[in-house]
Amino acid sequence: AGRRAADGSGIATAHDSGAERTLVVDVAHDLGVPFATLAEATRTTLAGLIEPGLIPMNPLDVWGTGADTHALFTSTLTTLAGDPEVAAVALAVDLAVEHDGDDAYPRTAVDVWAATEKPVAVLSNMHSAVDGAQAQWLRGQGVPVLEGTRSGLRALGNLLQYRDFRARPSVVETPQDPARRERWRQRLAVGPLTGSESFDLLGDYGIAHVSVRSVTTREGAVAAAMTLGWPVVLKIDEPGILHKSDVGGVVLGLTDAAAVAGAYDDMAARLGARVLVSASASPGAELALGLVRDTGLGPLVVVSAGGVLIELLADRAVALPPLDRERARALIDNLVLRPLLDGLRGAPPVDLAPIVTAIVGLSHLAVEIGDHLDALDINPVIASPTATLAVDALIVPRSNPEARH
Repeated sequence: AGRRAADGSGIATAHDSGAERTLVVDVAHDLGVPFATLAEATRTTLAGLIEPGLIPMNPLDVWGTGADTHALFTSTLTTLAGDPEVAAVALAVDLAVEHDGDDAYPRTAVDVWAATEKPVAVLSNMHSAVDGAQAQWLRGQGVPVLEGTRSGLRALGNLLQYRDFRARPSVVETPQDPARRERWRQRLAVGPLTGSESFDLLGDYGIAHVSVRSVTTREGAVAAAMTLGWPVVLKIDEPGILHKSDVGGVVLGLTDAAAVAGAYDDMAARLGARVLVSASASPGAELALGLVRDTGLGPLVVVSAGGVLIELLADRAVALPPLDRERARALIDNLVLRPLLDGLRGAPPVDLAPIVTAIVGLSHLAVEIGDHLDALDINPVIASPTATLAVDALIVPRSNPEARH
């Protein structure tokens, strides 16, 4: 239609049904499409236009007695469009055949379109009942007709997202450390990393993690545990064992020297002598961070639900590095589990800043050495009110790093 979303925090809609208004609110919430918060002056103007008993708010239920539909909807929608926080407006009505020939709604949309430079659309909830003749006429006048609540709201949300995308800097400056980059490229060329080296790699890129010690004897395991503090976790650290839990290579919640010695003896006998002793992280929300390789784009940063939920929820957000803090925060906000980080059922909220720092650090890692990795999976990353710590990491060097994307 030739118009881009204006500055403002969200959309505004006007309805002729309180029930459909509620439906639109619920679907918009599910899709993450924001409604603008109206200025006091806008609400005052709307209060003088709508009938008594209706509430001047966004989204707006206009229908009272149904008197003078064209004038009422035109004035209210024009008022909504005039609010500085409104980026786009929609007449959210069922564009069905009117058997009495009433064309108030199409005329309203065209008049509002002419009265503002902001995007104006008709959002018809019942897409199966859209009157083709009215829709064709509106589109001929330049007014989009969005058929269906969910698809229509998604289109409006995309309109806002595209505006925000265009406003971003075209290039994110990523500070590179040549010495760090060369050091890890040389190490990855040698072969798989040990567990302690994997955590060293994460730490080098600013990704906080639990404290770990690599040991090869029972006595070393006990000494490391006493240094790290109880409880501790034992993990097999032999080369070639990538999925430790699958082979019984992880023992949690060890609280004394005898428990550590027994767990070490069992693990060493079954899997090998090299073991990683790890401090425990405080309970919190479990995320996962990683890199995946796209044949056309190269390494991509992935943020997802972590722990046992990673495959069950399939809740993930993907972005092309480099990322700044704003874009890293947007990845978190796009997750289904995002409300969990704000605290549920009295739980304290998680500090998002360390999570953002970890994502940005992973982005720097992707830029500097991503071409030298076949896989990188940090799962779980436990986010609590006091810290965000990587607890486990799988890092697989690329067999032929010169075969670039």
